[in-house]
Amino acid sequence: MAKTRIRTRLLAAAVALPLLSGVAACSSGGDGGSGDGGPKAGGTTEVTFWGWAPGYEEAAAQFNATHQDVRVKFEKIVSGSKGGYAKIFAAVKAGNAPCLAQVGYESLPSFVVEGAVQDVGKEAAQYQPQYGEAAWNSVKVGGQVYGIPVDMGPMALYYRSDLYAQYGLKPQATWEEFAADADKLRAANPNGYLSVFNPDDPWWFAGMSAQAGGSWFGTDTKGWKVSLGSDPGTAKVANYWQGLVDKGVVKSEQSGTPDLYKELQDGTLAAYPGPVWFSSILEQNAAQASGKWAVAPMPQWQDGAKSVGNDGGSSTAVVKGCKNTAAALQFANWMSTAAAAVATLVEKAGIYPASTSGTSAPALAKPSAYFGNQPVFDVFKQASAQAAPFSWGPTMTQTSSDLTDAFGAAVASKGRLTGALGTVQGKTVDAMKSKGLTVTAG
Repeated sequence: MAKTRIRTRLLAAAVALPLLSGVAACSSGGDGGSGDGGPKAGGTTEVTFWGWAPGYEEAAAQFNATHQDVRVKFEKIVSGSKGGYAKIFAAVKAGNAPCLAQVGYESLPSFVVEGAVQDVGKEAAQYQPQYGEAAWNSVKVGGQVYGIPVDMGPMALYYRSDLYAQYGLKPQATWEEFAADADKLRAANPNGYLSVFNPDDPWWFAGMSAQAGGSWFGTDTKGWKVSLGSDPGTAKVANYWQGLVDKGVVKSEQSGTPDLYKELQDGTLAAYPGPVWFSSILEQNAAQASGKWAVAPMPQWQDGAKSVGNDGGSSTAVVKGCKNTAAALQFANWMSTAAAAVATLVEKAGIYPASTSGTSAPALAKPSAYFGNQPVFDVFKQASAQAAPFSWGPTMTQTSSDLTDAFGAAVASKGRLTGALGTVQGKTVDAMKSKGLTVTAG
């Protein structure tokens, strides 16, 4: 308990420093601990890495095939939101955690508060020049560095080019046009919808809020400020989708379900605002729609504006107890910068690389047969340059779970999404205070 108080006080004291944009200091690695990363027989250092994204296991194998001094043992876990983070927290407490773990940028502050990751700022400094400012800030909390950035999650509009042509639509420049076309399509086809609202996807909603200028968390010299239930940009997004759902011109559907993928494949849904990595998910789960999907820039809240939110993006974080951060960071940086690894992650996971060299990877320039031979990463490269800043809070694991529950209940009972935001704000403030943080409601 004493260590927890120390960590939270240190984090509270650091709030005046730049926080994670996106999107309790622990001891630096190399000084023992219960994690792996120590030297093995023959002088080889073994580093265990837990993650879930497609392509990670292949990238680890590529590293092992070309390096003799460090060997990576990759172990696949379920995604963080599905229980992977809970497993990492439990392993840290039990003293058998991996050296590296895939951690979404939105969850990194939670790992800091829980004391599950360690500051590697000194060891990682040599790699910083290989990443842009926004990417490097994504692995920082309170001015300290906790890993290496892998990818960014700029959003764009996925749309069915065949259905848009059938109904006389074009990719919408504004959200006002998007709403009007939702009415138009629904009137023309009572069995179809322009798009879908996923009440169980808080990261998608955060990306939409960021584009609208939303802010959920802030800091000043006095501590944390939470504005989930009062932020104008966030309320704008909630009211917008509330209106479309209430009118029945967009469908409410759980994310990542067979039903959703069926609707994306059979033409029930004509568009989906989503992140870059959704391209690979769409291709894998709606294969029969190959050649029918295309990608366009996100609609804007004001005509002519250029603002995009991020949905997702992960770090390779150094877990508390890693005994050899040098070896861990060597691999983590290699996975984010080496041409072979970047190509694998682009192909398998549809990532947009965080490293500056990765953004020029040949794999990003290839036309996609699935998307009608469109070089879709051109759209996401533009979007990445327009990404709006967004700061995450220190209890996002709980906040995201509460937001999922509250939005789901609101949709099921025909309640208000803005009311759900107020409920989650209250729970978030309570959760942060329970960890010893100084918090005020915005």
